[in-house]
Amino acid sequence: MSLYHLTNTEIAERLAHAIRAWRISPQGAAMSQVDLAHKSGIGLTPLKRFEKTGAITLRNLVALLRALNLLDGLETLVPEPDAPGPLALLAAEQKKTHRKRAPRTSTPRASTSAMRAPRASTSAAGAPRASTQPTSTPGTGKAPATPEGRNG
Repeated sequence: MSLYHLTNTEIAERLAHAIRAWRISPQGAAMSQVDLAHKSGIGLTPLKRFEKTGAITLRNLVALLRALNLLDGLETLVPEPDAPGPLALLAAEQKKTHRKRAPRTSTPRASTSAMRAPRASTSAAGAPRASTQPTSTPGTGKAPATPEGRNG
């Protein structure tokens, strides 16, 4: 039966009626109001108000369910969520191993562009033209000096 069409007060009254029926039933708890109030530790007046109107605090409801041996029903009241919550997602992300860069070596590496030979470019007519990049002086690995006396 769907309870969505009922008001909160109507649902509380149905719950109170069901608990009262269980309390009175010989197949249930078979207790009087006085016995249930004493066993649960709540006052007789709050128990009578609950059975009449459905109004009760959550702590008193838990105490009644405990006294009636009906606490097992609370475990199925709210189902376990299927999807992990935000804290579980955060914990999973923190567990991931992050890749670290290798430590830098003390000797500098030669760049790959310095190791490549300069490309000869072609003119619009398709004829090769001279490279504008200075080439290294044979045997030294250094570029020839510019007219100002500095390397480019």
